[in-house]
Amino acid sequence: MKRKVTIPLAVIVFFVAAGWTRNKLAADRQGEWTAVTRGDLVTGVDVTGTLAALDSGSFGPPQLNDVWDFKIAMMAPEGSEIKMGQPVFGFDTTELQKKLEQKTAEADQARKEIEKQKADLALKREDERLNLAEAEASLRKDNLKLEAPADLVSVKERKQVELDDNLAKRQVSATRDRIASLERAARAQIALLESKQQRAASIVAETQSAIRQMTILAPRNGTIVYVTNWRGDKKKIGDTCWRMERVIEIPDLSRMIARGDVDEVDAGKAAVGQRVTIRLDARPDEEFHGTITKTSKTVQQKQPGQTTDPSKVLRVEIALDRSDPAKMRPGMRFQGTIELQRQRNALLLPRNAVFVSAQGPYAIRRGWFSINETPLRLGRQNDKSVEVLSGLTASDRVLVKSERKEETKS
Repeated sequence: MKRKVTIPLAVIVFFVAAGWTRNKLAADRQGEWTAVTRGDLVTGVDVTGTLAALDSGSFGPPQLNDVWDFKIAMMAPEGSEIKMGQPVFGFDTTELQKKLEQKTAEADQARKEIEKQKADLALKREDERLNLAEAEASLRKDNLKLEAPADLVSVKERKQVELDDNLAKRQVSATRDRIASLERAARAQIALLESKQQRAASIVAETQSAIRQMTILAPRNGTIVYVTNWRGDKKKIGDTCWRMERVIEIPDLSRMIARGDVDEVDAGKAAVGQRVTIRLDARPDEEFHGTITKTSKTVQQKQPGQTTDPSKVLRVEIALDRSDPAKMRPGMRFQGTIELQRQRNALLLPRNAVFVSAQGPYAIRRGWFSINETPLRLGRQNDKSVEVLSGLTASDRVLVKSERKEETKS
């Protein structure tokens, strides 16, 4: 009797198991199985954009007198880590070196001329002092003769002595005047040469300082980022740039913000204070959160000057809750959602786990011994998940369509 019951039961179990296995294998070929979960369903509007550093010190040519165009001679590689005090980039100093050599030569020449003028002045001063000493000696001799008694000197001789005395006085006075005039002329010439030397020395010092400034040093540790101009181009070695251009940034990666664009049709839904969830294109599996802190007052063309796309966007600035220097870099693209509504503790199903038939949406549910199509009643949805109002529970496992299968099929 036992065998009569056991054998048919085993046959039934075999066929049921075989049927379930066949259905499971057929379903497995369409995708993968995932569990229905509970969580928050966030609905909102899309935002796309790029990351930026909150503090991104930008650097360009030094502000030098009478220098407007600079040629780039050295640049640290973009993306490289730089330490404070290391060279970031530098400019060609050929013209400044020529100027330095010229002004150094002028200063040396002026110094030599000053020394020569002082030496010549000393010689001329000594000659005039000798002439003055001779004239004064002759004057004293004449004075002694005039002081002699009148009965010892004849009238004719005395007259001659008086003439010699007047001549000696004039020679003494003229010599002293020549010495004073020589001193004044020498001082003026030396002052002119000293002024020339000081001016040349000042230019030498200024040029030396300018040459030092032509090498830009990093004010802090950071990562090198090349600045793009209005055409989206970046500078490279050999390029010239205007004195007000920015060439390199060293952003503070510990404090990042997100700058995004909201499509014009959704512009009225974005406002300061709204929460935002973003995913980096480089790390799509990780979420970052933030808050809108600023919105532009008007819509504007998307990427003006870089595209012919006529569509317009609203610019928003998002303060991130946290920054990750190991994963975030300025210029990284992101896609995100501005939160308009949050349904908490909702029963969530991936969008690609929902199938559609003439009777409505359904999911392929896997049971212990069966795989069946379960009708669904759905609620709100976003780009990734759908709220399940009825048809499934949090313990169910459902089939998720494989994107690779869908692409191959299409």
